[in-house]
Amino acid sequence: MPAQSFKEISAKASAQLLAGLVSGELLAEILALAMAAYRNEGQICDAPHDRRPRVTSAIEDEVLVAAAYANPFDTAQQHAQLAGVSASLTTVKRRLAEAGLRSRVAVQKLLLSDDNKAARLRFASEHSTWSVDDWKPVLFSDESTCTTRWYQKRRLWRPVNTGYEPEYVQEVASSGRTTVNVWAVMSKDGLGRLHRIEGSLTAEKYSEILEYAMIPYALDGPFPDGDDLFQQDLAHVHTAKSVKKLLTDRGVRQLEWISKGADVSIIDPVWGRIKVALSKEGLHRASADDLRHMVEAAWNVIKEDRGYVEALYASLPS
Repeated sequence: MPAQSFKEISAKASAQLLAGLVSGELLAEILALAMAAYRNEGQICDAPHDRRPRVTSAIEDEVLVAAAYANPFDTAQQHAQLAGVSASLTTVKRRLAEAGLRSRVAVQKLLLSDDNKAARLRFASEHSTWSVDDWKPVLFSDESTCTTRWYQKRRLWRPVNTGYEPEYVQEVASSGRTTVNVWAVMSKDGLGRLHRIEGSLTAEKYSEILEYAMIPYALDGPFPDGDDLFQQDLAHVHTAKSVKKLLTDRGVRQLEWISKGADVSIIDPVWGRIKVALSKEGLHRASADDLRHMVEAAWNVIKEDRGYVEALYASLPS
């Protein structure tokens, strides 16, 4: 604060006294302290003072950040141990934050074999010349499991806006506690039908979904002439003989897909948005019916966002 004269302090204190903000005794104490400060220091203002020295050196900070970049899935405490830094956990996190590193939940992807990766590369090459118009006839479909808890999420330290960089992505096996299973379809016109799957999905149940949900949606909506291409992944239920026969008998054209390629479909980000919405809800006491209603509500919110689906189709050529 700037230095003030006794006259200024006295005038302010007197004004506060008249306004009833301070008592006479407190006013006298304030003036006494001000006089003592002036006698001892020759001024009445905040004196400059040195900040407490940092507990880590510049070199220790560099080693700590290097440890976080080298092992992003380690905890802050493990980074400190590896770097040989003796500081509180709060200080360690502050140093990492100063370097632009934040603790985030890792993006997950399926664990792929070399054959899976090669198949993806072939698929991308075969469709590299497809334009947005080439993709518009495709009906994308998929099942998803929505649960009240996801166990496999890990935290890591990474820079901002790097969540999908390979070194910061967690590979996981597909598993989890099933609560509600749903099937859905989407087209160039937007999100289509969402169907709850009761119990385990069998070839018989899947055939009924195709017969009474997918085919009517296509013919009554975006593809009245039946000129669509139906996409589904290569799950065992999807490739069952009875399912193949149904699709052949109904004249449904199919887009040949790849093994373990569910995440390649543009319906996968839709499930991601739904699960983000669910994560913001109180799910610990939710019943299966409660969860189903939450999933439907999240689906309908996205359904209203036509621009989102258009953007997904527009992203396919890239």
